[in-house]
Amino acid sequence: PTNMAAVSVELTAVSAAKQLSFTEICSQAWRGASISMGDPLVQQQAVEGAVLRAQAAFAAYPLDVLKTQVQAGSPKYSRLTSLPVLLRDYRFNVFKGYPGVGTNSFMMGALMFGGYRFFDNFWKLQNVPDYWRPAVAGGSIGVLCGLVATPLEQIKTVLALQESWLKEGKIKDRIYPSVVQGALRAPLQLKFYAAAPLMIRTGLFDCQLFFYNSRLREWLATNGSSMSAGTNVAISTFGFMFAGLVGATVNYPFDLVKGRMMAEAFQATSGEVPKMSMSRHFRMVLQEQGFTGLFRGLPTRSVLHATVWCVVGLGREACERLGLRESAKRRSAEKGHSQKLNA
Repeated sequence: PTNMAAVSVELTAVSAAKQLSFTEICSQAWRGASISMGDPLVQQQAVEGAVLRAQAAFAAYPLDVLKTQVQAGSPKYSRLTSLPVLLRDYRFNVFKGYPGVGTNSFMMGALMFGGYRFFDNFWKLQNVPDYWRPAVAGGSIGVLCGLVATPLEQIKTVLALQESWLKEGKIKDRIYPSVVQGALRAPLQLKFYAAAPLMIRTGLFDCQLFFYNSRLREWLATNGSSMSAGTNVAISTFGFMFAGLVGATVNYPFDLVKGRMMAEAFQATSGEVPKMSMSRHFRMVLQEQGFTGLFRGLPTRSVLHATVWCVVGLGREACERLGLRESAKRRSAEKGHSQKLNA
């Protein structure tokens, strides 16, 4: 039976034997990713990750709406402590945009597994060292995921802001009554207005997250056997969460600009206000608020990410302890696949 070790040896041998063209590299990388995604354990992990990310996004969604308001410069919802006020004002409408975020979370969770393996193979054939390859592959799939996520993220932003726009008298009726209506009716110019900062933000985040987690896995593989099961759970769960928090902090200026651009996108694309580029938004923030202005709203996003990654991390441990992966592990072993996941 085919296993990933054989695929890795084949990829190395082929790349060493001759200089491959770009098309040949993509073909080899795709073949390796396809074999990897044929592993029942990888398939189970992909579905598990997608479901957990969607559930975590639901748990944290009110914080996501608050973050959108903070980044848009709302005077009423201007800090983390404004969450009770927002929940009182929005009530159940606070979840109106969740289907967009939930769909994105599910798609990104699934896309990450196959996409990461493709780019891991791709950069292996480009002779990127093993130590740095998780960062390069993670950044590559992150940029692609950011592009794919942009339309629904934009619709979610409009739905998150239109409730306060109605109360403030900026609009007379809701722009889009639902995510589905927004996805069908919104023009492409609106959907991709803020694609650039979202792609950069997601690329930076996944670059760091995959790198930190690969280092954490290596450390646990070396030292985990001498620790109790509880300590292993704590380190893997909170280490995963901490990696997410670091990544979210480093890329936050791009998240802020993404939020500002998405907040103005509807008015800008309909001609009500002038369009502004990503670089112009950066300059404006620096001129008006200084360097610290680039991190306005960071506490809200940090709590948001801590909630998401804690739910995902604990969910993964629960799946492992409840034996939900055992059937997939057994079928994977029968096919001769390695039980060590690389993402």
